Amino acid sequence: MAANNKKLRQRRRATRTDVAKLANVSTAVVSYVFNNGPRAVAPDTSKRVREAAKLLNYHPNPTARALRTGYSKMLGVIVPDSSNPFSAGIYDELQTVAMRRGYSVLFMNVRSDPELEEQSIRQLLERNVDAIFLSSSRSYTQLSMAHLEESRFVFMDQPHRVANAKSVSTDFFHSGLTATQHLIEHRHCSVDMLFGGSPDNRGDARIQGWYAAHQNANLPAGRIRQAFFTREGGYRATLDLIDSGKPPQAIFAGSDMEAMGALRALHERGLRIPEDVAIVSFDGTVDSLYTWPQLTTMQQDTAKIASCAINAALEPDQVPDVQIIKADLVIRHSCGC
Repeated sequence: MAANNKKLRQRRRATRTDVAKLANVSTAVVSYVFNNGPRAVAPDTSKRVREAAKLLNYHPNPTARALRTGYSKMLGVIVPDSSNPFSAGIYDELQTVAMRRGYSVLFMNVRSDPELEEQSIRQLLERNVDAIFLSSSRSYTQLSMAHLEESRFVFMDQPHRVANAKSVSTDFFHSGLTATQHLIEHRHCSVDMLFGGSPDNRGDARIQGWYAAHQNANLPAGRIRQAFFTREGGYRATLDLIDSGKPPQAIFAGSDMEAMGALRALHERGLRIPEDVAIVSFDGTVDSLYTWPQLTTMQQDTAKIASCAINAALEPDQVPDVQIIKADLVIRHSCGC
């Protein structure tokens, strides 16, 4: 039994030549079938080749194909935080679209660490991936100075043009404006904001939309608290607002995770939602359906974002350098409607 197992482990991998012999075709025809060209193959011949490959358990060698064609049929995805439900949702969609186009996806989780991000980029370049997708923790200025000629880069959540790269982003300005406007329409005199980045980053489009909504209503802008796009950050930032001596009336949370942290803080302090404090979040992940109360949210279109990102990587000449995608206000219970 042990000898048989050893033989099985050492069994030679089927080659293109083996498939060609079994299907009674040339090795070139086998190549045409599995590479979708460059020459057309008759349907009956193609079927015979694929049946032979299945019998032999033959799989094309991706390394050899990359050397031959210059394309690895593999995409690299750098995930900023795998624990974030939105990250999980968007990159699941990205993988679905990529596989539909015949590409494999290699994921790298960098936990929002710029050094780990740079290291992961180097590793993906060594793997000769055809494109790299990332939502970078680096600033726009740092991205503009980066050497992006070594591969095709697609930046997620980046509303500005980056030289030698493509960008895909939700319309952050419209999202911040719409969410805050909705809360103001509930007669809240000001809306406080939970934001992942620094409150001093007034160039962020979400902050600009939030601020513009106050201006449009001739109201003084509320307060901004840094919440790091995490549940704990939202929890602590909301406690800070409650304990400031001026409890919040309404909150626009920059992510569902921050909103979930805010909900816990409000429940712990005995504040009712939405009667005492109304909340609108941003992301629209499935988790927003299972909070109490359910979150009113600006829902990002993950399917469209993924489709636009893949098109940017595989058909760069057919798409603009920056693609901006609208988010929709999904009204549930936390806003007071």
